[in-house]
Amino acid sequence: MTNHTLRLAICRNIAARAHLADAESMALREAGHCDAAATARRRYWRETAAVALLSGHRWPEAERLGGVA
Repeated sequence: MTNHTLRLAICRNIAARAHLADAESMALREAGHCDAAATARRRYWRETAAVALLSGHRWPEAERLGGVA
C-alpha cells in the first residue's frame, strides 16, 4: 500500500466518522438534547478539519468550529 493510498483511506474513514457525527447531532437535536447535539456537531467539524489537514491544507473555519479535541 502506497503512502498516497493509505492517506486516502484514512481521509475516507475520517470523513465517514464526520458524517456519522453530523447525523448523530441532528438526531439529538430533534430529541431535544441540545448540549449533546452541540458536542456531536463540534466533533463533525473537528473530523472535517482533520480531513482537510491530511489532504494538505488547513481549514481554519472548521478548526474554529470544532474547538479543542
